[in-house]
Amino acid sequence: MDITVIGGGYVGLISAVCFCEFGYNVSLVELDAKRYENLKAGKTDVYEPGLLQAIERNMQSGMLDVSDDVASPVADVDAVFIAVAAAHPGEPDTDLSNLYDAMRRVMLSLPRERYTGVFLKTSVPVGTCTTILENFRFTRPDLLPGKHFDLISNPGFLREGSAIHDFLNPNRVIIGLENCDPKPSKKARELIDQVYAPLINLNVPFIYANFPTAELIRSASISFLATKMAFVNEMASLCDLVGADIDAVIRGMALDQGISARSFQISPGIGGSSFPRTVRTLRDTARLMGTDLTVLDGVLESNSKWTEGITNRILSLLKDDESLSEKQVSIWGLAFKPNTNDVNESPSVSVIQGLLQTGVTVALWDPLFLPGSQNLWRVPKDILDHRNFSLRDSAYDAASQGDILVIMTNWSEIVSLDYNKIYALVNKYHGRKPIILDYRNMFTQAELPKFMYIPQGHAPPLARTAIK
Repeated sequence: MDITVIGGGYVGLISAVCFCEFGYNVSLVELDAKRYENLKAGKTDVYEPGLLQAIERNMQSGMLDVSDDVASPVADVDAVFIAVAAAHPGEPDTDLSNLYDAMRRVMLSLPRERYTGVFLKTSVPVGTCTTILENFRFTRPDLLPGKHFDLISNPGFLREGSAIHDFLNPNRVIIGLENCDPKPSKKARELIDQVYAPLINLNVPFIYANFPTAELIRSASISFLATKMAFVNEMASLCDLVGADIDAVIRGMALDQGISARSFQISPGIGGSSFPRTVRTLRDTARLMGTDLTVLDGVLESNSKWTEGITNRILSLLKDDESLSEKQVSIWGLAFKPNTNDVNESPSVSVIQGLLQTGVTVALWDPLFLPGSQNLWRVPKDILDHRNFSLRDSAYDAASQGDILVIMTNWSEIVSLDYNKIYALVNKYHGRKPIILDYRNMFTQAELPKFMYIPQGHAPPLARTAIK
């Protein structure tokens, strides 16, 4: 089977190499000149465990080809997967101009001589597929759905840090079609069965639905996960006020058969390229339709306050008669989660920006953002160029720079560090024990007895966090 994937970003690149793992020949089309040149050289700015090895292996075998032209790779393949980012960081959440441009190029390149399935992998607001199909009919009236092509909504559920595994071992596959009742077009169903035969053989559930249902399944799923994350963070705060153990509360809740333990973990907040954007987009879509999803308003507000509270907690522990400009904070972790170089809307970024604005000096260690790293372009310029900010080569080096040590990303390396050494490195602020703020609850007080250890949900009194 021959497949073309349009878009060499996160979703497109993962999809391309995984289809190669299925045994298919894949043409990966990237229209950005710099990214195209990197991909041709077997390089990518996307970090995902095993990704570079998969790219190299499949390019050497000839199963993966990279192109900067749409027409040729689209004209002679069985399926085209559109995986162009719907919006880039800093753009409005619902800016679909890049997607529509890529889709138009595909429309103009589709042949009449053969049937082609056009799959949309990009995460989009509800109603997008209907609009695209209308554009299809206007741009290429000579192509008939069900005969020459079908537009197929096929949203992905890839967790950053385990995306290759998630693609090859999904817990469901969503298929959206214009008409799926009583059954989808014969050609569409045959192609879907052929493309996803390896997953069908694994008995992965397939859900067929119309376009808006398929689009909403993804955005509703992510928004619900974000709601769980915000809820458990608020429970952590309540546990502090009443003297409860948040870890035991989570364990007790997760044993309820109606509540899944996955993603039911406390964190510094909701971040990344997908979750915050998806929640906002779903909320805004509802508003356009004349209704309010007030739960999602609460999730966004809760998440914003939670991240602000981290900065306030750090400042409250530094506050005394000295100027904040004399204080130093060590932070472990910039990415919003481990095993990714994604810093979009990362709580760590927000906290660092807040600290720098007060005059506090910040030393950062993250294994993917070491001095000289190729990932440094992802760090916001106002942080990277700030005179009070520095990147450190090791966790130990960063720890030696701070009055307080803050864990923001639960990198696996952290648990194996020598904490006797770290105890000696962290500044003994005003003669008290060094402070570790563990916003991932990676440790217990018993494991770090020498430190003033404050796990998530054990904030100082609220009055002390209200730093103006």
